[in-house]
Amino acid sequence: MKKVISTFGLFLFTLFAATAQTEGEVTDAQLQKFAEAYQSVQMSNQAIQQEMIVAIEKEGLTPERFNEIYEAEMDPKKEVEATEEEIEKQGAAMVVIQEIQKASQKEMENKIKEKGLTMEQFQAIGALVQQNPELQQKLQAMMMKQQTGNNPMKKN
Repeated sequence: MKKVISTFGLFLFTLFAATAQTEGEVTDAQLQKFAEAYQSVQMSNQAIQQEMIVAIEKEGLTPERFNEIYEAEMDPKKEVEATEEEIEKQGAAMVVIQEIQKASQKEMENKIKEKGLTMEQFQAIGALVQQNPELQQKLQAMMMKQQTGNNPMKKN
């Protein structure tokens, strides 16, 4: 499995950034919708990540090398020895990745809407889940139930 692309991680972080109120209660029904939307988005993310890897490799770089150059570009404390050609390839790949990200944002918003949430609700619930270990456990149990089709807490 190839290393996750740093820029994609930043993109996902913005998806969960709390733009809505982060105080409040989350009902089980809301958490269930969030779990379904989250899993749907995760499946899309895997395909999107593969598209990004293909874009990087088409430019003649490995994802790891792309990340090294990108991280050095973003962090003045990091240094990396890169040829002018590698920097140009990284820049060309970055243009394609940004286009992929732009297109995927709308796709993710649609997947979230299909599950009965607005983007703001999804972000707010995501922020609450990040802050609350009890909600995290509840969400994990719901997602396990979706994947296995039964309650993992009950003994058969």
